[in-house]
Amino acid sequence: MKQQITKSQAEELCNKQGFSIETLGKMVEILPNPKTYNFTVENERQYAIKVLNVISNLKQKERDRVLARAIKLNKV
Repeated sequence: MKQQITKSQAEELCNKQGFSIETLGKMVEILPNPKTYNFTVENERQYAIKVLNVISNLKQKERDRVLARAIKLNKV
C-alpha cells in the first residue's frame, strides 16, 4: 500500500472500501489535494505579448531596464 495518499484518494477509499478517515490516517499519511492552476502557458504567452506591445517602441536596452524595474516593483 502507498505511504502517502491525497485527501480525495482517501475519501474514495472510504466510499468504496468502508474505511474511515481516522483509520486511513493511522495507516498512511493523508496529504491535501494538489492545487490546480487556471493560468495556462497560453495565458502566459498572451500576456507577455500584451506587455511587450506596450514597450515595443523602446530600444532593447531600454526594454531591459523597464522590465528589470517592473520585476523589482513586483517583489514589493
